[in-house]
Amino acid sequence: MRAYEIYKRLKDRHDITLLCMKYPNAKDRDIEGLKHVFVGTESQNLTRSVLAYILKTMQFVRENGNNFDIIVENFLPTTPFFTKFFTKTPVLLQIQGIMEKHSLRKFNPFYCIPIYLFERFYPFLYGRFIFVSEITKEKVMAVRKRKAKLCLVIPNGIERELLQSTPEDTDYILFLSRIDTYTKGLDLLIDAFEKTSSEYPNLRLILAGYEFDSFHKLISRSPSFLKGRITYAGFVTGYEKVKLLSRARIFVLPSRHESSPISILEAAACGKPVIVSDIPELAFVCQEGFGISFSSGSANELSEQIRLLLADSKKREALGKRGREFAAHFLWDNITLQFEEALKHIVENSKQIDG
Repeated sequence: MRAYEIYKRLKDRHDITLLCMKYPNAKDRDIEGLKHVFVGTESQNLTRSVLAYILKTMQFVRENGNNFDIIVENFLPTTPFFTKFFTKTPVLLQIQGIMEKHSLRKFNPFYCIPIYLFERFYPFLYGRFIFVSEITKEKVMAVRKRKAKLCLVIPNGIERELLQSTPEDTDYILFLSRIDTYTKGLDLLIDAFEKTSSEYPNLRLILAGYEFDSFHKLISRSPSFLKGRITYAGFVTGYEKVKLLSRARIFVLPSRHESSPISILEAAACGKPVIVSDIPELAFVCQEGFGISFSSGSANELSEQIRLLLADSKKREALGKRGREFAAHFLWDNITLQFEEALKHIVENSKQIDG
């Protein structure tokens, strides 16, 4: 989403190519005015696809990298491209988030150990960075220690239309993010909802977002009466997303670890009170006064915070109003200009050095 929101605003004044992982029947083409090049294999096997993506990306950069003014490598420890070693073009490493030791808890040893090591040591290889949150920047640079040529924080943003929606206070709690049980703490949310459900028999829980984990597996152990009150709305965009956000009574994101989730800004922009876990990356919710937190990993505390907001309509309204004021500072139009200026700065400085 970040890539599309930024690059679609830049496409009229820059020539932009997105290098993407190939999938069955993927064809190189323009999508929303942006050139997409798919590299890798059409295999249905995920491990094979990822490895092919890494190798073919290296080859593409080696053969074509010097045709570009700048390359933005979006860092994931599962896809270390080593881009800077295959071209003379300046490379910027964009780090949206890190898993730290959570990768050791989430994946089996065959995957988690290399993921953990790449995440910890890969940034040592680069000198120019963009982070989406100050917390992530501090964590990465504390390990890296060496001073960087460029180290900026350019956050995520929102569409202006969200600020123009009309907040309603209907009968559901909303979760909007990736359906990822461990990372997003969805097991905690299901447990917390069950603990409060008897007190609010008409209250529903709606989950929306990309289905990384199976929704049906997530609720499989819930009692039958509860399953009927938990709905999966799918991956929502545009008007459907705005409608879903603006009509929620409470927005909840109980993540065990995070980077800089766009959905929190979107909920705030729609005037919704927010409940988050008390991890450092989400501390700004309480600091800025548009939500409350619970101890990460505690379904009991989460249920208590849900009860607190359900019982206090004035508090919900006050938090929602403050959230809308905060979110107004994060429009994608402004974020795009910051991003563009950073790229221009790198290109101009590189030309001076080459000269």
